Amino acid sequence: MTNWSLARQGWRAEAARTKKGWIRMRTRRATVALSLAVLALVVSPVSAQGRVTVGSLLHEMVDMERLAKAPAPGVECDQWSSYDRGSVAPDQEGWFANGDAGQFIRQEQHDGRTEFVMAEMNGPGAIVRIWSANPDGGGSIRIYIDDVGKPALEADFLQLTSAGMAEFPGPFSGRRSLGANLYFPMPYRERCKVTADKPGFYYHVGYRTYPAGTQVEPFSMSVLPKVKPVMDEVAGILDDPAARFTTIGATRHAKEATIEPGKEEVLADLKGPGAIVRVEVGVDVPKEQLFAALREPVLTIRFDDEDEPCVWAPLGDFFGSTPGLNPYQSLPVGMQQDGLCYANWHMPYGKHARVAVKNDSANAVKLRFAAWTRPAAFRPGETLYFRAKWRNEWLPADPQFLDWSMLDATGPGRFVGVMLGVVNTQQGWWGEGDEKAWVDDDTFPSYIGTGSEDYFGYAWCNPAPFTHAYHNQSICTGPGNFGYTAVARYHILDDIPYQKHIRFTIEKWDAADREYACTTYWYSAPGATDFFKPIPVDQRRVRPLPEPFKVKGALEGEDLQIARCTGGKTEIQGLPMEFSNQNHLWWLNPNEGDILELKVPVEKDGRYSITLGLTKSWDYGIFQLMLNGQDIGQPVDLYTPPAFRPFKLELGEFDLKAGDNLLGLRCTGTNPAANPVNHMAGIDYVLVEPVK
Repeated sequence: MTNWSLARQGWRAEAARTKKGWIRMRTRRATVALSLAVLALVVSPVSAQGRVTVGSLLHEMVDMERLAKAPAPGVECDQWSSYDRGSVAPDQEGWFANGDAGQFIRQEQHDGRTEFVMAEMNGPGAIVRIWSANPDGGGSIRIYIDDVGKPALEADFLQLTSAGMAEFPGPFSGRRSLGANLYFPMPYRERCKVTADKPGFYYHVGYRTYPAGTQVEPFSMSVLPKVKPVMDEVAGILDDPAARFTTIGATRHAKEATIEPGKEEVLADLKGPGAIVRVEVGVDVPKEQLFAALREPVLTIRFDDEDEPCVWAPLGDFFGSTPGLNPYQSLPVGMQQDGLCYANWHMPYGKHARVAVKNDSANAVKLRFAAWTRPAAFRPGETLYFRAKWRNEWLPADPQFLDWSMLDATGPGRFVGVMLGVVNTQQGWWGEGDEKAWVDDDTFPSYIGTGSEDYFGYAWCNPAPFTHAYHNQSICTGPGNFGYTAVARYHILDDIPYQKHIRFTIEKWDAADREYACTTYWYSAPGATDFFKPIPVDQRRVRPLPEPFKVKGALEGEDLQIARCTGGKTEIQGLPMEFSNQNHLWWLNPNEGDILELKVPVEKDGRYSITLGLTKSWDYGIFQLMLNGQDIGQPVDLYTPPAFRPFKLELGEFDLKAGDNLLGLRCTGTNPAANPVNHMAGIDYVLVEPVK
């Protein structure tokens, strides 16, 4: 649970500091927009070209219009991962098992070396995403395509997923908040296998499967020089996703409005057939009203004769971050430094589209609105409506585990992304739970992951914000993972198609009280249904953060000076809210016989009672307590399953001298049930009170 510093960099912020730099930015954006128009002509989508190639899939990485087309029967998008194989079924023990590293299909021998099979697929298909939390532990990765005897790609796993190879530069590859990512399409005709030559790491391999008979031009390294011009164009768009790349040839509709409390304002009433290709909203309110102005007014978009709005979301949450305005830039949605929010989702309609905002807040909200539309045919049975809806729920500490639904909908359609907002009441990690997707007739999820941050493309519960075209952590207020967090993942190349039904969940996994709120984005046919219901304003207001609990008069363990530590190391670790100040002094990995002594000051000589707040957990040891070099009582066993638990221990009354007294722990062993055996300990607080 260590705090990481955020290394902020990027040419965009630097260029914006000078007028000349700003001119370069504007020129580049115009060039990118024009290049996309050319790109659309050069690299046609599969439906027009009739075969799948690296070039056609690169086009799909920035093709927002494709998502509004009904998926062909037989097209699937699934994921192999290193999830704990103890997860068998929801009604069986182990469903929430968390040993999510080092799990493989099998191991094989090739040319005298051992290879661990991460993924194995029958074609026709394409790899669309690779992720790892620790690719440096994977050694070499090999991707076998069609000819399974010789890899089409053999590379250092870390270099491939961290923009360390010239052939796969950023933004296709890159490490963000410790998560290593590769978004690059690799099609195969007959089969594909992905291996690594070292075990013990976390991984995802996302892939798409096409109907039998689909023509595919397989990936090989020799293809890359041929598609480099297309790669450059796509990279330009992914590097600058806030640019109005979707608005070429579109008509702009704009309106400014001040919406009084309790009133609804229609911002656009559009006649069809057509498609909204971009939406922009600026909110002008005092800073202290911003949380309410973005959460309490509701954005609705209605298409044609649908009974319910296809879009229902708090105004700010629709644009992919919460609470407030948190600058980040992703391909479908984003928030800019100047407060302008944008959406590049493609939203077709047959007869009309109505965009409105209902202000449920207590203050007037002034909006600057713009939408761009283009003529577009709406073909029943082929065209899908864009949908985005929001829900939230307060999740108490019990039950410890559950699958929290972010989408439950009928089809046909495509799941294309989600933003998850978290109000975390502890500094410790909230997101150990895995994502799971049940598609159509699945009896086991097509997708099952290895942790919440892994799904969102980062790793190791890293609180550092990051931004990318396909995923982001736009806010994490801290300290640690306490407070407000918003993370998002957008499935553009790796959208999940379904014909009848989809259910997409994320595990709530053994943590303190917290709130989840999600904005889910998907496409589905006219008349399709979903499980979302409108949330009353009193239930969707931004929840204030709790004040940390503190034991009155106690000396916090994390504030005590260390007099001696003969082995292991100490650091401050964030903990759940039931611990004093949500921290403790963590003693990591001492050996038997090692001693940790802390300075406990008192103002004057006298008799004092001492109460000690300790931490128990699954890999904690047994310790003999000491005061000024003398043993106190019997050794204390700090083992308990399955997670952190506070432990209050009254040591008794003692005569203490003015100044520093030494409170010590000597490691004497561990409980036989401890797993792993780490002999760790945690000191939450020391309460020293004069005896009256």
